[in-house]
Amino acid sequence: MNKIFVIYPGFPHYRVGIIEALINSNHNHYEFLGDKNGYNKKPYDFKGSADFKDFPAYKIGPFYFNKGLIRYVISQKSDGAIVHCPPHYISIIIASLILRIKGKKVFNWTHGILRDKKNLKNKTYYYFYKYFFNGLLLYGNNARKNLLNYGYRDDRIRVIYNSLDYKKQLKLRGVLSEDMRVNIRKKLFADPQNYQLIFIGRLTPSKKLSQIIEVIKSLKNDDIEINLLFVGDGIDRESLQKLVISNGVEKNVCFYGASYNERNNYELIASSDCCIAPGEIGLTAIHSLMFGVPVISHSDGNYQGPEYEAIIPGVNGELFEMNNLEDLKNNIIKIRNRQLVTSIELIRANCYKVIDDFYNPNYQYSIINKLLD
Repeated sequence: MNKIFVIYPGFPHYRVGIIEALINSNHNHYEFLGDKNGYNKKPYDFKGSADFKDFPAYKIGPFYFNKGLIRYVISQKSDGAIVHCPPHYISIIIASLILRIKGKKVFNWTHGILRDKKNLKNKTYYYFYKYFFNGLLLYGNNARKNLLNYGYRDDRIRVIYNSLDYKKQLKLRGVLSEDMRVNIRKKLFADPQNYQLIFIGRLTPSKKLSQIIEVIKSLKNDDIEINLLFVGDGIDRESLQKLVISNGVEKNVCFYGASYNERNNYELIASSDCCIAPGEIGLTAIHSLMFGVPVISHSDGNYQGPEYEAIIPGVNGELFEMNNLEDLKNNIIKIRNRQLVTSIELIRANCYKVIDDFYNPNYQYSIINKLLD
């Protein structure tokens, strides 16, 4: 089998699905090089595996380094590499160049160019990707389109999407009975029969969560009662709580707090009717669709995480005009009305499909193996 380096500054826990797919590969031997502490993210636990080598990450100014990484790459045999490397990850850049000098192929698993602006930053990224790597693994098609507009070769791009702990989530999916669903809602809200929105993630300014509170107040004025469940914590929590009080919707909003238990998250998501994220959505979309719950977010790809592409308007969610609260309100009503006349089985199936087809470790694993062949 070929020996392939997978080089990250650190391996976050949420990538458990694809990490374990590669660890258990019978096609190639993957060796993981990075910081055991995850570097700014909750780390994946390699449990002392010989396939993981610890290279502590640190930062000097805007630049990132992994201590000992370059020496290891020089001294060890490898048949190729997959790296995660923006232009300021210096050790990984040097390691990639060493491997290329050795005649090995190096692919950068990266966001690419997320905005369609023609500017110096994006042009710098384009040349960086073009000359430093054999090809790119991208999280989304929007980044692919932006790179092609700069002249990047399409045959050097693979869109590999993103994933969570698909295997564990698949075991949970569908086990919540209607009685359990009702009981969960009763514990959260005084009026559990109301249509229930959920946001799960960090409560931060980029999520624009105040917009949801303003919209449910507007809907309340139209005699449409909506419950809103926040699952997560963050710097915006206090200001959001004050906004809830000032808008008189205390009965309609529940601040659950952070939850890191997947079974618990499943129950909170699956007991809701729709997930909503007015700002950048990211993996929240994948989490919700995986458990059969439609998603609403905004439509401007320049200010989105690549995972927003999983939302298919009219099928598994809706996309509204960014910062247009009237349009956000109308899309909540649109999904609510659609759900009143559509079977829960069809709603869930429409959500599951894009995850089962693309946003899962099995799909990612197949792309990686074909690329390295």
